[in-house]
Amino acid sequence: MMTGMPWFTWVAIVAIVVWGLVMIFGKSSIMSKSSSENDEQRREIEHLKRRIDELEARLNRPGS
Repeated sequence: MMTGMPWFTWVAIVAIVVWGLVMIFGKSSIMSKSSSENDEQRREIEHLKRRIDELEARLNRPGS
């Protein structure tokens, strides 16, 4: 049964499998990159929130 398949059928099957693997690994690398970018953005947001709090505290200090 398998030996009766023409060579170009095997080429198509291998191409489909390789394409599927590329799609799976491509998505996983995008997800991990996105996750690290989200962590970096969260840290920067927290830093900016602290900075705003400091500036507001300075502005609302009595005697300034």
